[in-house]
Amino acid sequence: MIAFFLPFGFGLALLLIWFFFRKGGYKRRPLDAPPGPDWSFTGERFLDPPSGEMLEVWYCPRTGERAYVRARAGRGA
Repeated sequence: MIAFFLPFGFGLALLLIWFFFRKGGYKRRPLDAPPGPDWSFTGERFLDPPSGEMLEVWYCPRTGERAYVRARAGRGA
């Protein structure tokens, strides 16, 4: 029984890895506003090549997560 499920599980794991990390990878869409009050602007801004939008990087110190938010017009370049 294990002889059947072990290769099946391995194949399924490979399929999931391919699905999420194929060309383009797993990417979130940029947000319109920071995710919450505990997030802080890192000062990083960049031009997103696929969309041509200016994005800002926001950081949550509690989780270490980063979020990409569309740049606001009032913030300095």
